[in-house]
Parts: sequence; structure tokens; C-alpha cells
Amino acid sequence: MFWKLLRKAARYLVGIVFIASGFLKGVDPVGTSLKVKEYFHAFLGMDPGHWALWLGIALCAVEFLTGVCILKVIKFRFFSLIALLMSLFFAGVTLYSAITGKVEDCGCFGDVIHLEPWPSFYKNVVLVALTAYLYSQRHRARPIAGNFWQWAFMLGYAVFIVGLAVYSMRELPPADLTDFRPGRDLFKGDSTALVKYKTEIIYSKDGVRKSFSLNHLPDSTWKYEETISTVVEGSEKVARQMPFLLKDAAGEDVTESVLKTEAPLVFISFYDASTITPDDLGKLKNLGDSLSQGSSQRLSHTISALNSDDATTAQKPDYSSSALGFIDAFSSSSLGAQVYVLSAMTEDETVKSLQPIADAIEKEAISDVFSSSYTQRSLPFRIVYSDFKSVITFNRSNGGATYVNKGIIVKKWSAAKYSNTKIISAITKNPYMLTKGSEEHSRVFLIVSLAIIIGMALIIRLIFKAIYKTVKGTVDVLEKIGDDDNQN
Repeated sequence: MFWKLLRKAARYLVGIVFIASGFLKGVDPVGTSLKVKEYFHAFLGMDPGHWALWLGIALCAVEFLTGVCILKVIKFRFFSLIALLMSLFFAGVTLYSAITGKVEDCGCFGDVIHLEPWPSFYKNVVLVALTAYLYSQRHRARPIAGNFWQWAFMLGYAVFIVGLAVYSMRELPPADLTDFRPGRDLFKGDSTALVKYKTEIIYSKDGVRKSFSLNHLPDSTWKYEETISTVVEGSEKVARQMPFLLKDAAGEDVTESVLKTEAPLVFISFYDASTITPDDLGKLKNLGDSLSQGSSQRLSHTISALNSDDATTAQKPDYSSSALGFIDAFSSSSLGAQVYVLSAMTEDETVKSLQPIADAIEKEAISDVFSSSYTQRSLPFRIVYSDFKSVITFNRSNGGATYVNKGIIVKKWSAAKYSNTKIISAITKNPYMLTKGSEEHSRVFLIVSLAIIIGMALIIRLIFKAIYKTVKGTVDVLEKIGDDDNQN
């Protein structure tokens, strides 16, 4: 009786841990891909590029499916071995991280639970012991159904977790678990003096990838790949508590001047130039036109100067004389909203990406040249910069919109889902109620989803186990009757 209870307790614990780990990673595949990249950089010294996203989805799918199959006793011999091998692998990885200090947060449960390497290693040691015990007891497992239904269950759960991950990748995670979730006070926990970042800009040319600093960028023959920010002083634990840091093109801190305002703020996040589409730019321009009546003349001058063929360093505008840089006076609509492009790219890459908007505005201005009310138009938004990790955490969707009110993150939209109507409607509503609604949505989704997944796994197992016993008992009785008839 004791060993039976021990097997059941081990199966429940291992199954639930693997389900939770896979589900929490799957609900935020972009965040999982960042952790995959971090491990690749730390252990292999290489960058998996866009493959990190698909590796992350594959990892969360395998973890989730392993947990479900162990909990329901589906293909138990195979999945108990998979669970043991994964536990051994994770234990080795976290032990190495704990000894070297290369990765300070294991990412085992996404952004919900932050575990440092040593606690994570101890957790994995316990999992190794439990999975080793389950694997040693694999011959005692009783299937809940025939082979066809076991494959059907596996396929159904695999489609569910992959579908959830793909949806969260293309839209926004249905549960925002990031450090910049709705309700976060961007001013809270100011510890900027305790943490310093190193920013590297990765470019490639002729198949060669090379790292450059912000002050020494290559010529236009090199192709921009990505921006990598790492903590060089302080710890990741402190860094996660840092307020959002915004800079102008000259690298000056403009966080306070941007955030400390009574006006509603709408940030459009851009962190990957290669996936910015004309639709994204069109929506950005329309949003800026709807919410603002104009912005600084200096932005349009920056666009033209940085993109002119004969532009030299001397010809480019110099913003180093003021911390505000090109954060100038802003004329807004009756809503009082201010629109910002929040970029994780270099200044050159940012203005190059926004060039179609500048071209469209120039054409509109020329077409209106005979109007008595004609005035020189400029970009209907301002540009601020932050590191890649902050921008992609602020909004997982490249080109997505984030509404901030008095330093509090209120609501987010993906690039595909936001519209002028939705944002204007949100700005005119009570920001406190919107924030609470966003927080409650994430909380309810997590609790209800995990409860349903685990509950259904247990309930279906009990139902099919009963059916299996009934069918098996009936077959045994019929076989016995047949044997008796043959003997007579």
C-alpha cells in the first residue's frame, strides 16, 4: 500500500511540475526564446537567431506533453524515460550555471517564478530522484485506454500547447507575466545606480557576424542583426526591479521627462527592423495623426539628414547639448495623448525603418502647398530608445502598442490588434479600471487554464481507467466462459 501511494504521489508531482513548466513557457514563447538565446550565449558562445523561438516552442511542447502523459499514464514507459533524461539534463545545466554564474535565472517557470541557479538545481535533483523512481516502476503502469485513444490524447494535447504558443507568438500572451505587465509602476524601485548594462550591436557581412559598440558602428555595407544587452555590474535580480529606462538619440536619459506627465502616453515598440511591415508603418502614422497634431520639426530634419547620401557627421543634428535631445515641445489633440516610437534598434536603423512615413508626410505637405492653412508638417510622434531586453519585455509584439498613464502601464495591444478606435476608447476610460481588468484577465487565465488542464487529465484518467477495467473484466469473463465450453 505504501509503495502504491508513493508511486501515485511521485506521478502527480512530476506530472504537475512538467505541465506547469511547459504551459508557462508556452504562454510566452517570445520570453522563452530570450532565455534559450541566453543559454546558447552562456554555454556555446553562439546565437541561434530566429531558431530560438522554435526551439523554445518545441521545449515547452515536450515538457507539457510529458507532464500530461505521466499524469494520465499514457505511453508511460516512453515518457517516464523522457522525464528522467530531461531532469538529468536540466540538473546538469543548472549546476553549471550555479558554479559559473553565467545564467542567474533558470527560466524554469517562465516569468511567473524566478529561481536562481542553486535553488533550481536542488529542485531538479528532487525531480531526478522522482523520475528515476517512476522509470524503475514503469512495468507497473496500467494504461487507461487502448493504443488508438492514447495516441489521440497525445495528439490533442500537442495541438493545444503548440497552438497556444503560436497564438501567443503572433498576438500577445493571454497572460502577461513580464516585469512590465499592466499595473506596473515604471517609477517604482529605482536602482539604476546599482546596475549597469553593456550594449552590443551585432552586424553581419559576407556570412561573418561581428559585435560593435554604440559609438563605433560599421558602414552601410554591413547588415544589422540584433542588439544584445547584458548586465555588467549588479545582478539580474536587481535589474528586474529597475524602472523603465528611456534615452534619446544621443544616449541621454529622458525617462523622467517622458513619463512624468499628466498626458496619456502611447508607445509603439520596434525591436526588429526585418519584420516591420508597411501595414505597421501605416497604422503608426494614422495613430500619430489621430492623437497628435504635430511634433518637433527636428525629427523630420533628423530623418532627412541621416538618410541623405552625402550626409556627413558634421551635417547631422547634434543633440548632446540637452538631455531632452529631440524631445521637444509637443502639440497634441484634445485628448492630450502623446505618441512615441520605442526603439531597441540603432538610430540609423530606426530612422531608416521610419523613412516611408517621412516620405508620405512630405508628399502630403507638397500636395497641400496651395492651401492657405498650409504649414510644414513633421512626424506625428517622437522617438525614444531603450535596450533590446526592455523593449521586447515592454511589449512582446514587434510594432505593438502600450498605453501608459501617469507612469502606470494600463493596457497592451499586439501590432495586429491595435487600432485608433481601440486606443482612443481606452484613453477616454478610467485607467484604474482598465488596469485592474488587464491584471484580472491574466490571473484568471492562468488559474483557470492550469486547473482545467490538470483537472481534465485526472478526470479523464479516472473515467477511462474505470472503462478499461470494465471492458477488461468483461473480456476475461467471456474468455473464461469460452474455455469452460471448450472443456465440456
